[in-house]
Amino acid sequence: MPAQWSEFFSETGIVSDLTHERRGKQRRIVRMRGLMSIDRPLPAIERRKRFFGVYTKDFSKDACGVVTPFQLYPEELVRLVLPTFWLDLRVVRCHRETKTCFDTGFELLHRHDPDRSAFISGGNFLKV
Repeated sequence: MPAQWSEFFSETGIVSDLTHERRGKQRRIVRMRGLMSIDRPLPAIERRKRFFGVYTKDFSKDACGVVTPFQLYPEELVRLVLPTFWLDLRVVRCHRETKTCFDTGFELLHRHDPDRSAFISGGNFLKV
């Protein structure tokens, strides 16, 4: 993570609204580790089916922000597995912070209760 994010895991509360933002829903800071996999990459980009570690930033009713270790592209579909639920998400934006740190925004497609199916794709367990 970038040095200027040294307080990343200690931040809590509601993300302050900036007048230039067009968000319609309030965002709450939620910092935790999770696992993500890319379920449907863009056709021109080859991706391996595997899990990789991520950090959550914030959540609203229909979106979330996540720190990813590499660039994702708008319209890619991913799954985010957290300790108490898992999500199907669509990438809407990705901003590079450092070589291995990307601030990525997602649209929430579906929320799932905890289940082993979070770790299965095409009948096989995904690798970490």
